[in-house]
Amino acid sequence: MAQYDDIISSNTVINQAWWMQAAQAAVRHCCGWHIAPSVTETLTVDAYGGRTLALPSKHVTEITSIVIGDNDVTSNAVWSQAGTVVLKLGFWPDLPGSVVVSLTHGWNIDEVPDVAAIILAVAKRAKTNPGAISSQSVNGASVSFATSGGAPLGVSLMQAEIDALAPYRLGARP
Repeated sequence: MAQYDDIISSNTVINQAWWMQAAQAAVRHCCGWHIAPSVTETLTVDAYGGRTLALPSKHVTEITSIVIGDNDVTSNAVWSQAGTVVLKLGFWPDLPGSVVVSLTHGWNIDEVPDVAAIILAVAKRAKTNPGAISSQSVNGASVSFATSGGAPLGVSLMQAEIDALAPYRLGARP
């Protein structure tokens, strides 16, 4: 059986910064992309044929190049801030990893205080209740932990937080 490096080292200090990183990762995982800050990067994305390509972003501010194989198709494409790219002529290939897009996307941090507030709330809750206690009795000395499939939850989002993140979540992808 293959040996893998630990995801978390036994030397890891579990402090407020650690919980903040864990909460931020939970929010980004829920949304399916990084959300903020605005970054310039090159992404290799899957295409599924047709004229429309969905980028893993909900806030695109610039696309500098779109390449399929050796062909730069930037001038043949129109795109929206919501992360949709449409070819004016022709079709996207139906191949995983077939399109390389250089873009700037994500919100500036000061534009998403609602996301920052959710990250802070999740981090605080996880730090003060790392076992995700869902109920507790005093005289009967009973404690119930929130679980998913029997596994305890550490950094979880409440349904209200998931609902509040809806504007930032990627929609269904092909």
